[in-house]
Amino acid sequence: MKRVIFQIATGILLTTAVGCAPTLGDVYKRVETRPSAKALVYIYRPSDMMGGAVYYEVKANGKVVTTLYRGSYYPYVTDPGEIEFSAKTEASDEVTIDAKANQTYFLRGSVGLGFFVGHPHLTVVPAEEAEKEIIDCKLLPEPTTP
Repeated sequence: MKRVIFQIATGILLTTAVGCAPTLGDVYKRVETRPSAKALVYIYRPSDMMGGAVYYEVKANGKVVTTLYRGSYYPYVTDPGEIEFSAKTEASDEVTIDAKANQTYFLRGSVGLGFFVGHPHLTVVPAEEAEKEIIDCKLLPEPTTP
């Protein structure tokens, strides 16, 4: 009986979480053109079972860039310089990239164990590794400003 209740509760939670996710775009494709003298940071989160219902905002220097869902990515075009990326649920994580003009970076988001909600993790990943992980991720829409 406990198992059945657990399965029903898990199904309701997953259905609710999926209902909150935005409509995602096409699968990953490289940004072919970008403004000159800008840096490009692919912010992505591969599809895995860990923390599947958890999503979180990713900020760059305190400003929301995107909300990261499992199996999604967002190409963030930015001015060069030091950028502190951060994410928060019940815990937080930060990573800084010293972005150079005309360079491309990959920032992987993931979810680790938490007490109530999974903890976000941000990791700068080499292109060779990232390109294998991001291939099935779907494009996130532009963030909306309130």
